[in-house]
Amino acid sequence: MRVFPHGNVVNFQASVREMFSADLERLLNRAIEGTSVLTGTIDADQGELRLYGRIRDVEIDEQGDRFAIRFRDMENQADREAVRSFEQLSISHEAHFDIEDPDRGTVRYSVYYVTFTGEDGEEETFFFAGENSASRPLDCVAAFWDQVRNVGRDTDFSSFGCASKFRPAGKR
Repeated sequence: MRVFPHGNVVNFQASVREMFSADLERLLNRAIEGTSVLTGTIDADQGELRLYGRIRDVEIDEQGDRFAIRFRDMENQADREAVRSFEQLSISHEAHFDIEDPDRGTVRYSVYYVTFTGEDGEEETFFFAGENSASRPLDCVAAFWDQVRNVGRDTDFSSFGCASKFRPAGKR
């Protein structure tokens, strides 16, 4: 059972925790349940944000080395799937900020990110953001990524010893 860091930022208060595949799958699917959520990739260094479509679900198969994101393409409404190696998942993040939305006033907006690191060291980061929770969701995706992207990168949960196999009851 692989463990990796999960950075969390709530209104500029940062923390990091250990994350497991089942917990991440549950977190992401709970976030997309009953609402329209956009997905795509972000590369702040290149100044690129690519919108793939509206997410349907996320499936993580750790034994099968598979991380699948199923979504409906924005352009032609076709069902698509982006599949990555679970072993290449290096870190996940979530960001929650109270923002001043021009149409809704003050709202709590959340974005989730999952980063994969290839053998060449190149990163690919997927985002998951509510489509209708803010007037300009993609602006939030970019702004929040700047705040959360480095949280937890200096944390290593792959330590050895007594505590490396410890998980609270009910987490096995």
